[in-house]
Amino acid sequence: MLGDFWADLIPGKTLNSVRFQIEQSIINTAYIHYLTLYFYHLGYCARPIPVLVKKQHKNIENSFNYRLTLFTFTNLTWVYDAFYEKVKGQSIKKIPLFISEYLTPIGLAHWIMQDGSFMKGISIATNSLTFEECKFLALILNNKFNLKTSVVKTGNINQWRISIWKRSIPELLNIVIPYFIPDMIYKLKGNSI
Repeated sequence: MLGDFWADLIPGKTLNSVRFQIEQSIINTAYIHYLTLYFYHLGYCARPIPVLVKKQHKNIENSFNYRLTLFTFTNLTWVYDAFYEKVKGQSIKKIPLFISEYLTPIGLAHWIMQDGSFMKGISIATNSLTFEECKFLALILNNKFNLKTSVVKTGNINQWRISIWKRSIPELLNIVIPYFIPDMIYKLKGNSI
């Protein structure tokens, strides 16, 4: 949920359920196929391949993403409740205070594969999060993984990203490389891997 996954709460007659989805652009085809196959083998989705969906863009006539949709679950509504709050009638993603307990090396690798990019160090897109949430996540990366980080402006109003410093790249690589799929190594380019 730190990366590109989103959740929809589905009201039920007796119990609500939640459905998780993720989309990735065509450039990340290998990643979304890997993720879909992984969840398919666990029994969490119906198809071993993601669905190709057409996107509406102002300047691009034919734009497509791949989408993975998991089954609905009544026992995971707590995840939805933890990551979303209602603001003026809209569900807004937030960072739960307990996130440190669930952020593992494999989780960090997937977060970077979804939202990371190489910019001298590694930059993680956290545009929809508040400055305080980004600082909280940067502190977790520092305390849990010993990574030096900064929260920097993206250039857009009230949008931030987390930057993992260049000097922390060797430590980051030791943590995430075992979980990176080969086609996503470009997110770490410029480093001796």
